[in-house]
Amino acid sequence: MASQEDTARSAPRGAVVAVALLGLAAALVWTSLTRGPWYDEFYTQYVTRPDRGWIEALRTSWLADNHPPFFYMLMRATAWTGDIAHHRLVNIAVAAVTATGGWIIARGEPRLRGAAGLLVLLLASNEWTLHAGSELRSYFISLCAGALLSLTLASIWMAPTQGGRGRQAVYAATVLVAFNTHIITTLFSGFLLVPFIATALLRRDRARLRALLPAPIAAGTLFLAVTAFQLPYWTRNTQVFWIEAGLPAAGHAALYLSLRTLEANLPILLGSAAGSLLLIRDALRERALPNLLSVCLLTGVGIVLGLAVLAGIHLVRPILIEKYLVVMGGALAFFLAAACARLLAAVSGRIEVLLLIAALIWTGFALMRNAQTIAVRNSWLGTGRLIARTVAACPDTTVHTDAFWNADVMAMSPADNRQVAPWAYHRVADQLGFRIAPATSRELSGTCPNLFWAEHETQRRFDADAIARHLRESGFPVATVTLYRVGVGWVASDRPLPETR
Repeated sequence: MASQEDTARSAPRGAVVAVALLGLAAALVWTSLTRGPWYDEFYTQYVTRPDRGWIEALRTSWLADNHPPFFYMLMRATAWTGDIAHHRLVNIAVAAVTATGGWIIARGEPRLRGAAGLLVLLLASNEWTLHAGSELRSYFISLCAGALLSLTLASIWMAPTQGGRGRQAVYAATVLVAFNTHIITTLFSGFLLVPFIATALLRRDRARLRALLPAPIAAGTLFLAVTAFQLPYWTRNTQVFWIEAGLPAAGHAALYLSLRTLEANLPILLGSAAGSLLLIRDALRERALPNLLSVCLLTGVGIVLGLAVLAGIHLVRPILIEKYLVVMGGALAFFLAAACARLLAAVSGRIEVLLLIAALIWTGFALMRNAQTIAVRNSWLGTGRLIARTVAACPDTTVHTDAFWNADVMAMSPADNRQVAPWAYHRVADQLGFRIAPATSRELSGTCPNLFWAEHETQRRFDADAIARHLRESGFPVATVTLYRVGVGWVASDRPLPETR
């Protein structure tokens, strides 16, 4: 039962959380509608387009990918939302479902209400939340799953026989999503569970085992069944892969994501440090581990264990980059929030409100800064807008693309990569209102610039001489080109563009 003091604190705490959630939702909407698309988002949109049947897409595209098909099924079910910018808004629904799940958990376990509120503030402040939430990939779901799974595990550990059907449903749904969204999320979430289950086994704690085990057994069985079919595809798709090998690369991914989480909200970080000291003092005084400290330690061990195993796999077959580890950001955010909650419990209600307001102000500034930063990230609209401006100034401008520039990506498995790049060029051209010449055309304008367009130049890098040489070999009578790089793409012109003279 909630104490009278906790009830008195709940109103200002709830108001702060509500403002943070509204601010996050507004930032997600603005960033999603403002930010330009990148290659992987075109891939998502291509394999989930509504003109394909579900069975055909599952058989030829989703099961042939490197991850379980759950995310693509969700994207196919919401394909009615339209283009990439509007399709991204599905993440608003994901955030709402996650927040509802967190509310159910916190309502049933008053001792975690402070941690749950701080977790919202910390996630809203984190650059990776807006980054993942404003793109059409599965990383935002992974982040939410990592945070909600950690909160739910804490609730089960603190009160295994309480929580009711609501908590059971949240736990089962969270584990199901965490185990079947992204292969890294699956592995990390599994190892996040290990310390809790192992400790319960060592203690022969039947109540905790009954609460903890059914959901991962069911979700894991589904994952293994899908994996039995997909494993040959995963092995083949990653034999020649683009992720950098070696322990330093894995360490960089983990460090980068950890630093973004630690620096997300300075008041909460300082509060976490102070709360950790209080938890250690409590343990020394009582000569026993307080519940909150046990939860923090088990979560911390799960994070370290998950990273260690993933780093070991990375040494055999490279699998780790920052965005794949975003699930760890959710778990680490909970760890910090839980430690900071101990500080809030130690101060008066008035001081708690001041601390929460400080964290909320930080969150507001972080949301504005992160939204501005992410909205201008490299995208296909950078080169596309340069072309659109040129065509608007000189309507007879011709625009050519060539599969040669994207040969490395188009050669990768799954086979959908062969169609995505050409499809993406035409989607951007249609959006910005210019025409791309047919692939077989060697049409050139005599009065306006002739533009040669390439995007997603991530592995191979072409200079102006190499571009001109390939164009001549392809049948274009082009002596030299002027090269304009925008982000990871470029536009080559057979004459200087008017606006750059």
